[in-house]
Amino acid sequence: MEKMLRGKTAIVTGASRGIGKAIALALGKEKMRLALLARSTDQLQEVVEKIHAVGGEAIAIPCDLLNSDAIKTSLKKVFAHFDTLDVLVSNAGIFLEKPIAEIKLEEWDRVLRINLTASFLICQSAFLKMKDRKSGRIIAIASSASTQGFIHQAGYCASKHGLLGFMRCLSIEAKPHNVHVHTICPGGVRTDLLKGTYMGDRVSQSAIIEPENIADLVLFLVRQPGNIDIPEINLKRFAV
Repeated sequence: MEKMLRGKTAIVTGASRGIGKAIALALGKEKMRLALLARSTDQLQEVVEKIHAVGGEAIAIPCDLLNSDAIKTSLKKVFAHFDTLDVLVSNAGIFLEKPIAEIKLEEWDRVLRINLTASFLICQSAFLKMKDRKSGRIIAIASSASTQGFIHQAGYCASKHGLLGFMRCLSIEAKPHNVHVHTICPGGVRTDLLKGTYMGDRVSQSAIIEPENIADLVLFLVRQPGNIDIPEINLKRFAV
């Protein structure tokens, strides 16, 4: 039997477009109560309005994930609005495609702060809330770059390898508290993240993964009964 999602509370980061938007819309259709975080205020509000249009409940929390203080402030707003937290989907991320010899320190720092440090802060906060209730699910959207290297993606791969390593450790620590931790590692997904990049051109030659495919996986995970553990899903695009 499917786990009922109506009325449960979720946070989705990077919810203004791409994978995060698809996830937010999918959860909204299930009538979950959503807190949506992203930097793009106008786009985020459009997602909220689409969720309201199908009878769902959502609030927009603009947040710059480069700023750790802004993250903490945003989470305080979420927890002030919603009294519980059942699901976190840590999805926000940026892409960096550059030869190692050309990467500037500020570029390296930026991709790690958004892809790794922001996820750490948000997952840590969510875990503390869920730990007290002995219930919850934390889902991170990682990448195939979490498990292998790619040319001109040293910064991106480092951030995603770090994210997967962190989630594996969180899974171990969360298990005794009945908090389930999942990491989805997809290959190339059709989003603006890869537009105009070498990687984007390469994956466009294959049957690319759609954001809605990732949203379906998130729904699958949050519907699982408590006795099922699925720590990682590696999703490959279908080469042609």
